[in-house]
Amino acid sequence: DGIKTLLDERRKETADISPDVFLAVARSLIAAIDARQIEFDKTRIATAQARRKIDQMKTVEEKKSVSAELAAFKKSLADETALQLSEAYRRGAVLSFYFADQLKGLEDSGFDIAGSLREITLSLDTTKETNRLTQFAEARKNALAAREERRKNSGSQEMIIENPVTKRLLEIDALTKTKNYVEAEKQLKQLLEANPLESRVYYNLGRVVSLSAEGITDTEARKLRLRQAKVAYENVLRSVTPQTDVALVSLSYVALARIYEFFGESAYAIKIYEAAIKIGNVTDGAYTEAVASRERLMKEQ
Repeated sequence: DGIKTLLDERRKETADISPDVFLAVARSLIAAIDARQIEFDKTRIATAQARRKIDQMKTVEEKKSVSAELAAFKKSLADETALQLSEAYRRGAVLSFYFADQLKGLEDSGFDIAGSLREITLSLDTTKETNRLTQFAEARKNALAAREERRKNSGSQEMIIENPVTKRLLEIDALTKTKNYVEAEKQLKQLLEANPLESRVYYNLGRVVSLSAEGITDTEARKLRLRQAKVAYENVLRSVTPQTDVALVSLSYVALARIYEFFGESAYAIKIYEAAIKIGNVTDGAYTEAVASRERLMKEQ
């Protein structure tokens, strides 16, 4: 009833919005996933580049300047996410903000929430969703101004400076989002041939292979895919250099530990989670998940 009420309010402004509650839920989830993933990808790239720039800076003032630039860029990304969610909300995806909140921290898993979707939906308080447009009015205003500024200065330099590998990874990630795992894996392997020491490629390959395994019903075939993903994540750790994004290392440890959990090797999984925990609570890393998973496994022993 609460979702229907939200839809009815939207339909007062836009009559052609479908009254179908299930369609509204599906569209909201898709809008939330798209918005969160875009923000996550750009944040991770910008953070890695900022870290490399900071390492090259000689004075505290220069380092602070880079940090301030990154903080401003992250805020602009959050504003853009709010604008995207608002646009979806106005089109009838009335739970887009709610799902976006629930998806925080799950970006790296490919938003595999099938097992918890029912619980997420049942915990919904629709009264909190009625005021979303007002709540994010300022963020929308900022994002619209930023869009107009980008339109006027289309040739200006962005915070993210795309090198060829970064550009290709973003292009391949678009395939991953549409679950075209076969083509994504093929292109990642081609990219790896040209960049055999690039840890980001190994990581994305592990992620794609791992995600593809989720749809396999044959037990042995699924195990084979997860072993392949395991090798890719291990290659991330083998290819680490002082310039490697520590968040990527943290994420790789946790992804690797999950695979060991799947194979029933809980003791070794705990050690890998502990390796991730030692890295610390770095931005865009997997510290929180590592701590929670380690505690869960320790209780089960």
